[in-house]
Amino acid sequence: MAIRQRSTDVLIIGGGMAGLCAAVRALEQGVKVLLIEKGTRFGGSMALSNGTIWSFMDAAVLKRHVPEGNPTLQEMLVDQLPDAFEWLTQLGVQLEPEFAFLSYGRARRSEPAQMTALLLNKIALMGGEAIHEVAMQELKLSDGEVTGVLAFDSKGPLEINASSVIIATGGFQGNPDLIARYITSTPDLLYLRSNPWSTGDGLLAASAAGAAITPLLNTFYGHAMSAPPARFNRLEFQAMSHKYGQLAVALNMAGERFADESSGTGEELLNSYIARQSGCKAVYVFDATVGEKAIEGSPLPSVVIDRAKKAGACVIQASSLEELTQKMVAWGLPANTALRTLRAYNEAIALGKHAELNPTRNGNHYPVVDSPFTAVLVQASITFTCGGIFTDLDMRVLRRSSSISSLALVTADVSELQTQPIANLFAAGSDVGGFSGHGYVGGLSQALVTGLRAGEEAAKSVKSIDK
Repeated sequence: MAIRQRSTDVLIIGGGMAGLCAAVRALEQGVKVLLIEKGTRFGGSMALSNGTIWSFMDAAVLKRHVPEGNPTLQEMLVDQLPDAFEWLTQLGVQLEPEFAFLSYGRARRSEPAQMTALLLNKIALMGGEAIHEVAMQELKLSDGEVTGVLAFDSKGPLEINASSVIIATGGFQGNPDLIARYITSTPDLLYLRSNPWSTGDGLLAASAAGAAITPLLNTFYGHAMSAPPARFNRLEFQAMSHKYGQLAVALNMAGERFADESSGTGEELLNSYIARQSGCKAVYVFDATVGEKAIEGSPLPSVVIDRAKKAGACVIQASSLEELTQKMVAWGLPANTALRTLRAYNEAIALGKHAELNPTRNGNHYPVVDSPFTAVLVQASITFTCGGIFTDLDMRVLRRSSSISSLALVTADVSELQTQPIANLFAAGSDVGGFSGHGYVGGLSQALVTGLRAGEEAAKSVKSIDK
């Protein structure tokens, strides 16, 4: 079969938020743009989100909460987010006024469907092209420089030649082999709280082309969701997410606590610990008082439980802890162990000895004492991965052969810390590692800021070639 040929100035791989923003920004620089999307629709995982674009107000605070991240990338995100908000509003994206998010962030809420449609319309009006059901297989190289991609659609192979390529395929959360290698040995038990098309195509293609990969490929963002036999669809991901987990007591299937539930920037860290437990499952236990405590931006736990019940989730409510733990036997938990764990937790909280718990409980010192008591069976989910392609501040993909060991930072002189980009290759969104880790900086904000940066720099690269 003959390979069909196409050409463009800037080629963008992926039609989620990062790719769409990159396309519009590149078109604003006056270059020819083609965006290809693997899936049957545009919008990626952003289309399944609640539309809250948030990150930290201050880079120093971000660094305290997410110390494993790349501080230069994190600072860029914090510094450029206000201008990125302004860029969206000038385009006509509907954003609610800025509001404080948790105790350390700022946010503006969007409507994902409106933003997706508007960005696609802008691409068309500005002379760009966005096509779906076209999947990249590999990057094309000539003398070590990226010259385009080999892709496939329903008609067969398609070679797209491009002066610059932006990878924005959304992470590798949909790839069971990579999830088993880096995150959990039972990837089939991890809910995919995401679009189904982000299967690591960008990471694998970039790595095959010689790209450096960041550490922390084992870290990811997601929320615990109502475990089977609960039934729900992709439009109910938000409704089935138990984001109040930081307020509850989390038990594994052995009836024991396994993490400081209050740790992290949100429930996503607890969710990642659940992914390492048997069956990727846990039980969230809380009392009547916690049931009416709201996590900012999320519904009350009691509201989430009502939704879970309607979906057929495993929910137990009882007037005593003894009754509650006895009923947990039907889920496979040992009643005596679960009851002993809850009593030990309550005693430590009552005596102010939360630091002596194992695991400790550093925040949210809520006892489980007010009847009725609730237990819900939850299962870990993954929305996107946090480790990924190594880039510089201009979103240029860095070459593996010129990277250095992080251990060298102990002894190396600044003059030795040199990196080299792969010519004509950029990355954006969740394909870029170094922003989040065990803490989370905001996925939509990362997609927005890196998409704008990659689109602008890729277009500049094209113009420099033309001169």
